[in-house]
Amino acid sequence: MTLLRRTRPLVAYPEVSPVRYYSAVAKYMIKIVEERRLAAIVQREDEVKLVRSVRYRSGIRRPILVVKPSQIVTMAKKGAVDIMFSVTKVKEEIPDVLVVDVKADKHVWIHEYNWYIFDLVVQIICNYLKFLGIENVMVCFDGMNGYKIITLLDLEEVKAYVPDRQRFNRYISKLVEYMKELAIRVTKHYRHIIRDLDLFSHMLISGNTTLKIGLCRVPLSLHWSTKLAALPLPMPVREFAVTYSLPSRVLERLPQYGEVIEQKWKPNKVHTMMETLRKCIEEDYETEHLYKAKAFVMSHISLES
Repeated sequence: MTLLRRTRPLVAYPEVSPVRYYSAVAKYMIKIVEERRLAAIVQREDEVKLVRSVRYRSGIRRPILVVKPSQIVTMAKKGAVDIMFSVTKVKEEIPDVLVVDVKADKHVWIHEYNWYIFDLVVQIICNYLKFLGIENVMVCFDGMNGYKIITLLDLEEVKAYVPDRQRFNRYISKLVEYMKELAIRVTKHYRHIIRDLDLFSHMLISGNTTLKIGLCRVPLSLHWSTKLAALPLPMPVREFAVTYSLPSRVLERLPQYGEVIEQKWKPNKVHTMMETLRKCIEEDYETEHLYKAKAFVMSHISLES
């Protein structure tokens, strides 16, 4: 167990009990967590701990693995509030889940056009992935201060390009670098929305969830601190409101969120993406790639509801 730095959660208790909440959402979460190690943030009164394994009566500790929804409910009964899954499958070395983190501080959140700013940056990332042949992309509010763009990769195709995790990280780091560069270039054309905000001093685009942390909050799981759901969005970011992530409101529209998971949690063919990154890393293709990618992204952005 690891004791979290903030020992007292910001929101002490969710408006819906975790057991009741997970009893409803577990059937949608199971598709994502199968064949993956889990971690849970367990809350008992004021004590909040990160748990990565379970101890059996024999004293042996084992990773947390689940194969059916009832096991997720059992975790909730034992105090789990926040459930995370590994971006790497059991018995694999290379991740098959790519997560792009988009976070921002209060300067963005209090901006009069904050939803359009987030929407613009998320669109840039999603359209860039589309340019690279990645079609199944799930955009999730992270339950606190930003969004996660989650994609499931065809692992066998990934392995054909990268023999180990070190090479994989090199490719994905380069991918995120291009996302940042495109975001800077494209947002310059939308100064009427951003106004005087020095956007990328207050917003972060990163691949830390995949490259460093290795754990991602399961879509529909509750955030341990805010008690808001990590919500897979069936609508554009500009039409989203944080109140939609209140557990009671999630349960009201649960089938709609479950449909997003059903539609978007599918392996993406990655040949185009990996071949493009290979050419950028090993050949002189970076400038041409960014030029073409920007043109594609610009032609696919829409801020109309």
